[in-house]
Amino acid sequence: MDVQVIAVEKRNVYLRQINMNSTTKSDIDAPFLDEEEKDVVTGFETAIEGGRIPSQSLTEQEAVRTEWESVLENTQKRKAVTLRLQERDIKRVKTIAREIGMPYQTYLASVVHRIATGEIVIR
Repeated sequence: MDVQVIAVEKRNVYLRQINMNSTTKSDIDAPFLDEEEKDVVTGFETAIEGGRIPSQSLTEQEAVRTEWESVLENTQKRKAVTLRLQERDIKRVKTIAREIGMPYQTYLASVVHRIATGEIVIR
């Protein structure tokens, strides 16, 4: 998933929980967001306020929230696995993950998920 989308959704959930309408960088106090995620949220808000990104209507926000809640329900159950992979494959995966800005374990999990859901078919 896109880091920006995750950070913004985490922020929106947090803001709904504490009943806030808006924040600025100086008053983002979300303990579950790291500094990079806070910067993403602030940049995203600045882009919306500057008109570079159109804001969503309440109906669109509710639809996104409902979709994210559904995704959360389906992704919270995780199980650790151990795989023995060739070292050169791990290096390649790490390089790819770094290029798209994602931890390599997360990238591998997303690839496995896409295979499991039929989005990627191996023949």
